[in-house]
Amino acid sequence: MINLVIFDCDGVLIDSEVLSFAVDVQILAGHGIALSSDDLARRFGGVSYAGMIESLNDEHATAIEAAHYQKECEDLLAHLFETDLRAISGIDTLLKSLSVPVCVASGSDLARLDMCLGITGLLDFFGTRIFSVEEVENGKPAPDIFLHAARECGTKPENCLVIEDSPAGIIAAAAAGMRAVGFLGGGHRNPEDAKMLMQAGAEDVVGDASELHRYLANLGLANRP
Repeated sequence: MINLVIFDCDGVLIDSEVLSFAVDVQILAGHGIALSSDDLARRFGGVSYAGMIESLNDEHATAIEAAHYQKECEDLLAHLFETDLRAISGIDTLLKSLSVPVCVASGSDLARLDMCLGITGLLDFFGTRIFSVEEVENGKPAPDIFLHAARECGTKPENCLVIEDSPAGIIAAAAAGMRAVGFLGGGHRNPEDAKMLMQAGAEDVVGDASELHRYLANLGLANRP
């Protein structure tokens, strides 16, 4: 029985990943690393800055300092988010329809989560149930953030359903003993990405918020659209 729906934030609630990866492309080029937004989305969606930079330093024999990189990204994104960030289309309607508690469990830090959910008008749907990788030892694909969210919400892992856009997030949910649904509604995803989310362990993949709404309604977790 599902009694808590856990949402990832970037790429599930807010259409931020397409903006974030564009900034990553720009900054990484300055370090001599040429990767496209699609490359980054496939490989590092849901992964923390620290995890991404560690992998790239190993691959490219670079010595990028993760904290400095994160600060540079966040400074550029702060203005971009103010002007261009939007909620995922239809996600507010879905959140209003849910009949079980919800929370956010994200690889972003709390300050960014508060800012982004505030800009997009989604903050009030979650109240204090917003959890960040800052609060745990290991980021996705480790299960720490999802287990922390379930604990804080007083719910057993097996009673949680996770909505995720990245393989790392799907793997983390499975490692936590939770069901997971893949989500392709963000601007950085396309229908071909369904395969990698299923391979990561998603029980199903939905294309947008309307499809997710129907999926959750069929599980008895939301009012029918």
